[in-house]
Amino acid sequence: MAFRKDIIDMLATPRSASSLARELGLRRGEIEADLGHAIRSARAAGHAVVVEPAKCRKCGFVFDERTLTKPGKCPECRSTWLYEPLISIKAP
Repeated sequence: MAFRKDIIDMLATPRSASSLARELGLRRGEIEADLGHAIRSARAAGHAVVVEPAKCRKCGFVFDERTLTKPGKCPECRSTWLYEPLISIKAP
């Protein structure tokens, strides 16, 4: 398991869940729970959490900010051609 403080430190620059998982040697699904907890901990500590939501490359549909990993398909056009959400944490 990844240490959540390490995840917070790594998110000083915008990154996707896939890039975090790759750097930590995990699968994308394994990092999702730790990433959610790290974001909640960062907000509780007064850090600013910025989530650039996932977006469909084909029709431009913007997903909800709560989606931290890449969705499977766009609900509008059913395309799988999607940008991943980018997450960053700014220190207070």
